[in-house]
Amino acid sequence: MEYLDTPISWGDKFLNHFIPSEYKEKTKFLHPPEFSRKKQYEGTLEEAIDHVLENPIGYDITFTELVKKKYEPGKLIVIAVDDNTRPNVHTKKVLPYFMKKLLDLGVAKEDIRLLVAAGTHRKPREDELPKIFGEEILKDYRELVVIHDCDKDVEMIGTSPAGTPMGFNRLAFESSILIPITDTELHYFAGVAGTVKEICPGIAARDTVRINHPRMFDRELGFVPGCRLGNADDTNPVISDIKEMVKILKEKVTIFGIDTIVTEGEIVYINAGDLIALHEEGVKNIVPMRTVEVEKPSDLVIIGNQSWGINLYQTGKGIHAAWNACRKDGKGEIIAVAPCPDGIGNANYEKVMQESKDMELQQALEYVLDNYCSEETFKIGNQKPVDLLRIVKTIGEGNLKLLSTMDPEMVKDYRIVPINQPDDDPLEALRKEVKAYLDKNPDATIYVMDDPGLYVIH
Repeated sequence: MEYLDTPISWGDKFLNHFIPSEYKEKTKFLHPPEFSRKKQYEGTLEEAIDHVLENPIGYDITFTELVKKKYEPGKLIVIAVDDNTRPNVHTKKVLPYFMKKLLDLGVAKEDIRLLVAAGTHRKPREDELPKIFGEEILKDYRELVVIHDCDKDVEMIGTSPAGTPMGFNRLAFESSILIPITDTELHYFAGVAGTVKEICPGIAARDTVRINHPRMFDRELGFVPGCRLGNADDTNPVISDIKEMVKILKEKVTIFGIDTIVTEGEIVYINAGDLIALHEEGVKNIVPMRTVEVEKPSDLVIIGNQSWGINLYQTGKGIHAAWNACRKDGKGEIIAVAPCPDGIGNANYEKVMQESKDMELQQALEYVLDNYCSEETFKIGNQKPVDLLRIVKTIGEGNLKLLSTMDPEMVKDYRIVPINQPDDDPLEALRKEVKAYLDKNPDATIYVMDDPGLYVIH
């Protein structure tokens, strides 16, 4: 049988040729818009870094002048970077040149700290650090790496206007300059991630996250309408609160951000300066760069998860992206392709789903919201069951399927249908599932996606 060319991620490899070629006219591969692949800067990346550092937004002095003004030997410069649950393409590309830049500006190596903004995630293992930094940086700067612990080494500084207790890593307050290096991307409840989210939840106290994040929930809808992909205005209470906290932190700490946008593994946008201004510019750029408009929702959506396929928790982002592309009348089907070598990936997610696995969908949704989504009860991970349950509720129970290396019995507890055994050939298992679906639905339309950051509208 001949198949279409539709490569999607499977860990660090790809699966391809799983849709019969006779479905060419009914299949659409959803990519980021063509213009989003074009660099929005001139010259090399190194030249672009120099340019944005010397022409920062929201600052009336250059980065060079800022370092000369704020830094003195013995005072730290703290660089905050994403943890191992993120792609970190931008970190590995920007950091080597930026570290050299700091040293050239007279910053002593021993005065630099590389702070992994792990939020409330588990600490990355030693063997996971290369994914964050790359081998080059680790070889030269491993002794400078500090991993954020949301339960220790945080300093509380009051409450936000919305009433969120504000606490952040003590290194931020010990720094002459705090430098988040981020990549802007769409986020399923914060609207737009990167920039300010490196502060909260990135280097925030657990209580800060515990009070901020439940602002996403709605008793009837699951999430409040403003908490959706691409929306970062005042109707989104989560990101609005985060921005207010960053404004307050800026009064105590000098923050200079470097932000990027990565499309298909390449940095296509870079900016630097004030973190709030960077977020606002990031929103203006990322929303059109990640929004795909289609005529109608599809019957079958197959989603690859790129680096987010590390565990089921992170795979939820891909499932959410696929949901926006899928029909929501109980007849759509989503196939998420993600090896999930780390299994579930979040203990709270696992606990809540286990407790509600035998309930009816609506009962389970209400149970989770009532027992795990208040300011008193929320822990990071509790938002995933809400998102997952509302997705299954709209596409139909039994219509969310997963190709992974996980134990199929465990997958079933998450209202997800496993389509393979761990030792199956993944490509053959995917072909088999697609064939089974098309045999039952010969007139089906198919969308294929390999970017969990896409926002599909129709």
